[in-house]
This record gives sequence, C-alpha cells and structure tokens, in this order.
Amino acid sequence: MLAQNGPLSNSEKQNFKANVLEKSKDINSFSADFSQTKQMKMMNGSPESHGKVYYKSPNTLKWEYSKPYDYQLLFKDSKLFIMEDGQLSEVDLSSNKLFDKMGELVAGSVNGKILMADKDFDITYHQAGENVKALIIPKDPGLKGMFEEIWINFNSKYLIRSVRLIDPSGDYTEISMKNIKINQPIPPSVFQN
Repeated sequence: MLAQNGPLSNSEKQNFKANVLEKSKDINSFSADFSQTKQMKMMNGSPESHGKVYYKSPNTLKWEYSKPYDYQLLFKDSKLFIMEDGQLSEVDLSSNKLFDKMGELVAGSVNGKILMADKDFDITYHQAGENVKALIIPKDPGLKGMFEEIWINFNSKYLIRSVRLIDPSGDYTEISMKNIKINQPIPPSVFQN
C-alpha cells in the first residue's frame, strides 16, 4: 500500500518505476486528446490549446493542435517537422543536441521511459492520492535554461495523465490527457510529413 501523500520510499520508487517500464514495454501506440494551458505571471487569463497526441514505438511522436489554431509537431527519424499555416519546416535533431534532448524528453514523457534517464535528470517521486507525480529536474544546462522543473502525473494504471513544464521564470505549461487509447490502430497518414 502506497502512502497517501509525500515522497515515495526507495522500495516504492523502484516498484513504481518497474511498473511504469513494464507498462511502457506493451505500448506500441498511444493516442489521446490533450488540452494545454499556459500560465504566465505577466498575463491575465490562461491561454488554452487543444488537440491530439499520437505516439508510435519506438520514437515517433506527433502533437496535432486544432484549437485555437492548426499547428503540428512531428518527431520522426531524428528530425522534427513543424507544420504551421500550410508551411512545413524541418529541424535535424541529430545536429542539434538540445532539440534532440527535447525530443527524447517529450517521447520519454509519453511512454514513461524518461524515468530511466537518471543520467540526464534528477528524478524524485511523490504520492498524490491514488496518483504518483515524478519531479524531473534536467541536469543539462541548455535544457535547464528552458525547463527548471518538469512534473509528470501518472494515474493508478501507470499511464501519464498530465505534464507540467515550468520554465526558469516560474511560468508554466500544463498538458492534460484524456481519452487515452493504447495499441489502437493509428492511420499511417498521421505520421506522414
């Protein structure tokens, strides 16, 4: 039985990581609806975006924003493809270590494998009711300049429920997932750029 709130013990932490990894091994594909909220100190209100996220093992990931505007990010074959206003741009992640780490961070957050990346991140675990939150602090100075802290909230089935990315100013982006589908067919056209 896990503690109701507070840090996990070492044995609880090992058990939790093992369960997340076990679950992620069975995830060949993943899709979900998401809502993304940006919280900024200098702004009243919280701009909200909506869309779908798709993941295909081992490392193909697509964020498809539909509201308030159409915008797509596709991580595939060590490249990042960005589709905005009908214009496609491409970033070679293998030649840009920071973007490469970003891609790993994003895919690792969706499939849970980020919890194994102890050499790149300091990770602590906290019980929050039935959920477990992982606090991830980047060790890489470039990544730390973008994200001071990353909180990943896992549900009781060891799947990601939400991710909060906190930048050095204290502003943050919260991404919440719902209607999660595991190993359901995803049309190949989704991952075409």
